Amino acid sequence: MSDVLIVALVGALISLDRTAFLQIMVSQPIVAGPIVGYVLGDPVTGLIIGSVLELFWIGALPVGGSVPPNETAAAVIATSVCIIVCRDIGATSVLSFPVMIFSILVSIPLSIAGQRADILVRNYNRRFAMNADGLAGAGSFSHIDRENLKGLVSFFIASFLSLLALIGLGLLFVKSLYPLLPDSERLANAFYLSFYLFISLGIAVLMR
Repeated sequence: MSDVLIVALVGALISLDRTAFLQIMVSQPIVAGPIVGYVLGDPVTGLIIGSVLELFWIGALPVGGSVPPNETAAAVIATSVCIIVCRDIGATSVLSFPVMIFSILVSIPLSIAGQRADILVRNYNRRFAMNADGLAGAGSFSHIDRENLKGLVSFFIASFLSLLALIGLGLLFVKSLYPLLPDSERLANAFYLSFYLFISLGIAVLMR
């Protein structure tokens, strides 16, 4: 449970980079994945997962009113779920393609839930923009920065709580479904093939 809390905290800080603060690209999956992996002691797995997800969403940008699926949340969820599950079953996460594929597949629909949370907090933050407009109209310029900080805090809290819930759901799904898989060489080969098909799909998205 402590790992989930730490990852949710780190993930929430990284998520601020998407739109709320700095925007220096650390929120991109190819960066967020290794950071979360490093926190959990396995940055290589984070880099592999982050690279695949980066290809999936490299063209999805939060421009204007467009709010794409939360690719940062997907990278944080997939990386943390894969590493924690592999640690629990005593497997090496870099070599456990079934767990890695499962984690990526689970993270994609959960990133849609992260998108919904992002939309809700943006709508909530409109009140701070309106407050800032009112303060500017009244000439109280020294207090406008407080409204900006309130928006930043609400983004962080929303990201932290949503990641905490979504990582927990991801762990529940993978831990429940993975033991049901038959232990066969054919299935293992299928997961290896699936991983390279993911990369091929990502390259196709990139070229488009």
